[in-house]
Amino acid sequence: MKKFFLLLFICIFLASCQQSKDHDTTLDSNKKSEVAFSPDMEMGLTLKEAIEIAQKEALQWNKEAMLYSGNSVDKDTTPTGMEGRRKYWSIEFGIPNKKDYYLVTIQNGKVLDKVHVSNELNAMPKSHFISSVEEFKYDTPELLKRAQKITKIYPGDTFAKGYNFSFTKDSQKNIPIVMVIGWDQSKENMIYLLFNAETGELEEEFEREQYKN
Repeated sequence: MKKFFLLLFICIFLASCQQSKDHDTTLDSNKKSEVAFSPDMEMGLTLKEAIEIAQKEALQWNKEAMLYSGNSVDKDTTPTGMEGRRKYWSIEFGIPNKKDYYLVTIQNGKVLDKVHVSNELNAMPKSHFISSVEEFKYDTPELLKRAQKITKIYPGDTFAKGYNFSFTKDSQKNIPIVMVIGWDQSKENMIYLLFNAETGELEEEFEREQYKN
């Protein structure tokens, strides 16, 4: 299970730390949703708050859309996430037994971009998806506090700045997993803590050497 979550995280999270995708070729590109926030407000969201916004957009695209995975995006100029909130999020959706992929990116409390790719995912059963945000009984602010009680975890200051967060579905255990990500004190190893989002219990903890700060 460790290898599965680590590979998933590296493929999604590290890519989002290093680059921003150009979505100009999609029909949904550069369309912003009508969300009641001031356009100049810097709005940090918890994971659940980001999912709620993204899910509304995904269901407008397709009523069968379900949560697949997502993560905070490392685009801030200074470390953030200290309270379990981030300004930038990337939330991914799919449709059971189909290959459709729908990506919603969020910035400062509102939808920044929406992208649909029709042949991106492997066709997977419903058990590989998360049905709704209600499955997340524990959110990132409280899970970050739990992580800090479990081990010494530090915010990044150059790469993967601050504390970062990711989520996916453990289809074998049939539970949503939230990952809290930080660094060791030397800033040489990234620390990953995987929590059961329904119970708040720690499922797994490990470290991996990454790009040095």
